[in-house]
Amino acid sequence: MTDFTLTGAQIWDGVADNPVAASLTLHDGLITSVDSPSSSANSLDLAGCTIIPGLIEGHAHLCFNAASDWRAVYDADTPATMALRMAQNGRRMLEAGITTVRDLGAPTALSIEIREAFASGLATGPRLLVAGAPITTTGGHCWFMGGEADGELGIRKAVREHVKAGVDWIKVMATGGNMTPRTNTFAPQFTVPELRACIEEAHRLRRKVTAHAHGSVGIRVATEAGVDMIEHCSFTAPGGYDYEPADGARIAAAQIGVSPTISIGYLRWPDDGLRKRRAEIMRDLLAQNCNVLMSTDCGIPGVPHEALGAAIKVLADMSELTPVEALRLATSTSARLLDLPDRGVIAPGRGADLLIVQGDPTKDLSALERVRYVFKGGQLVYTAPAQ
Repeated sequence: MTDFTLTGAQIWDGVADNPVAASLTLHDGLITSVDSPSSSANSLDLAGCTIIPGLIEGHAHLCFNAASDWRAVYDADTPATMALRMAQNGRRMLEAGITTVRDLGAPTALSIEIREAFASGLATGPRLLVAGAPITTTGGHCWFMGGEADGELGIRKAVREHVKAGVDWIKVMATGGNMTPRTNTFAPQFTVPELRACIEEAHRLRRKVTAHAHGSVGIRVATEAGVDMIEHCSFTAPGGYDYEPADGARIAAAQIGVSPTISIGYLRWPDDGLRKRRAEIMRDLLAQNCNVLMSTDCGIPGVPHEALGAAIKVLADMSELTPVEALRLATSTSARLLDLPDRGVIAPGRGADLLIVQGDPTKDLSALERVRYVFKGGQLVYTAPAQ
């Protein structure tokens, strides 16, 4: 591996309140020193830049094209075409400084193949965590990915098959979804005993369970069952939202993670009472110290795979977070909640997954969209074109 010394920049380590001026030395894929530059021939002078940990996307769909015709494209794709699409989307994410991605919905075998291709260097992309096809009821949300299962025994079998295939997480559809006709986003898809069967089987096999849940009733069922994380966690109900502070308190007390999938698509919502209420719910979950990580659901219509940087600003604005507080959710906090102790923080001995931007994102989050360089595993994998 090539060694690097990065000088002239300020460094935000993923935790601190402010960046510091320092040099960084990379060796054998790791950060070996901060503020002790080596004599490496591969030196980058990064004056005017800030080095931060590589961003972590908590909820992605590499197999979708982020456009309104997503389903027609998905259905028309051969496995080979879908693999190429996933590889292309992964590369775009990496070039935007997103060095770790949790893919929460794609055909199981294909998602594992893409994960391994990125890991081996056969294709250029971020580090992937994959759930494969979400476990769903017959005809349930995203049934077309191949994860249908019914009843406690069927769910246990599905979990075993997923783990046998090699997934990193188990995803279960606790409610219907907006992108699957004839499902109900407000109603639970599984009972508490069924979800507990999923969780028990997954935990026995050393995997965690995250539950897609929009409707408030489904979120409460998932919370009672004891899932490890809830995706979206939007508390929708017919005509609006159904959320009480006691809901957030139960999630916080159970140490259930919240993956809110806030994206640039939120900016297209009407600026009305529903948008205001969604923001209030997000602020209350954070105020109650729920374990919130950054996620966008990228790949769905209107949410490009590479738009995490812009989405962090959206989350900061709606939740009244400082730039540093929002950045933590996409770096050190995400690494902790996704059980990734080797990343999310810049420190000696940590993996050298780095994003280098022009400007200071701890003061101005729009700097995240001014990518200069990206490192993955200590290797320079992207250099922005000269202006």
